[in-house]
Amino acid sequence: MSRPKGARDGDYDDKRSVLLRRITARLMRRETARPSFRQLAEAGDVSVPTLRHYFGDRPTLMAAILETYLEAGRRGLEAVAEPTGNLETSIRDYCAALLTAMRAPREARLGDVFAVSIAEGLLDAEIGPSTLRYIVDPSVDVLRRRLDAHVARGEMIATDTRAAALFLISPLLLAILHQDHLGGRDTSPVDLPAAFDSICAAFLRAYAAPEQLRRGVAVGGSDRRGLGD
Repeated sequence: MSRPKGARDGDYDDKRSVLLRRITARLMRRETARPSFRQLAEAGDVSVPTLRHYFGDRPTLMAAILETYLEAGRRGLEAVAEPTGNLETSIRDYCAALLTAMRAPREARLGDVFAVSIAEGLLDAEIGPSTLRYIVDPSVDVLRRRLDAHVARGEMIATDTRAAALFLISPLLLAILHQDHLGGRDTSPVDLPAAFDSICAAFLRAYAAPEQLRRGVAVGGSDRRGLGD
């Protein structure tokens, strides 16, 4: 009996997942400035019509890649929402963890995912919303929830915590992209742990509750720890 028109093969989802893994690995190696749909089909070892059968077009394929990456890292991402100690400890732990995560050796490094997704989103208006939905906004949102907990404890001033999250994560991401993805490590080196330490201190001066500032806890008292400690 023939399959009804439009019906999917029984192994459709498995084949789609295999294609996503192959193409993601190729894309995140950043061997080509911006691989075409045909080049991505070659990376998946399929024809362009076959790739189009599974994903439709390039923006849809990119959205699927980014969504799959988000779901694979969901558990680790959710852990970021939980504070680790008082405000200073929690912020410094967050910064250190972000630096480690962005550079951790994986088939698709987090730093490469940010670099590729931001570049794709800036170059293609149809991909931009997917970059925000699956990569940037989830990262901002879990940090916002972490900050909300500190506001609730009275350790941080009452503020727009989403804006505060952007205030913290933006320079951290730019510093990593500057060094690891734009060639800054060779042409304009930056001591990233020291830079992150300064960014943390600036954030704490701006957002720590007055009582925290008076006690000197949130801006580096005697128990201040560097990112490498």
